[in-house]
Amino acid sequence: MIRQFPAILILALVCPSLAHSPAPAKGPCENQTLYARVAIEDGHGPIKSPDGKKSVAALRVEDPSDPEGQYMSLLVRIGQKRFKARLNGFRSEILWAPDSSSFAVNETEGGGGFDQRAYIFYVKESGLTKLDVSRPVEKAFGFQGKCDARLLPNTAVLAWLAPDRLLAVAEVVDVSVCKHPGTFLTYEVSFPDLKILARHTQRESKQKFMQYLGCELRGADDKSASAWQNRYEK
Repeated sequence: MIRQFPAILILALVCPSLAHSPAPAKGPCENQTLYARVAIEDGHGPIKSPDGKKSVAALRVEDPSDPEGQYMSLLVRIGQKRFKARLNGFRSEILWAPDSSSFAVNETEGGGGFDQRAYIFYVKESGLTKLDVSRPVEKAFGFQGKCDARLLPNTAVLAWLAPDRLLAVAEVVDVSVCKHPGTFLTYEVSFPDLKILARHTQRESKQKFMQYLGCELRGADDKSASAWQNRYEK
């Protein structure tokens, strides 16, 4: 994919052995969600909607014959109806909307800490409709973090603040080619039009939304973040 090329190229130069490997499962974030603290990771069986009438199960599929190598298969149930969707990634985090009309999926699409992206699926009697949450968040964030190349941020949905309002994050990729790796901004995003309503610095995010931040974000360096976010801080 063209959008992944710069990240993979740099990763291959910095550490070739990680260029196509998934994020490590061991370490301080083992058995914890990386981005959305209130999400449920794949592998835990069907995840029921708040109203109990729907469910989604995420299955990680490894297929050597597939060009992508591995992907996430989503199975959504509404009563007796079944719908399937596919996302080309792994290690998913799922969050249902409070009104049970939609669910968000965070997943890793690259390797070595690159290409964390987020999607939302509308669930209707007629099927599923996918929205790309990452695009407007990437656009709002731009190319920050003082990296040696123009690297798009990692993005994820952290929480549903309301049925029509999301909390999303944009994180500087956590690699040595960036001066402030792992630091982030959060955004409040309207739904379903996906417009940016508000931006919060890392310090503000930890003060206001700590209960939604996954392990990857809770440990982010505030001093490093302030070095480039001071123009945003009040």
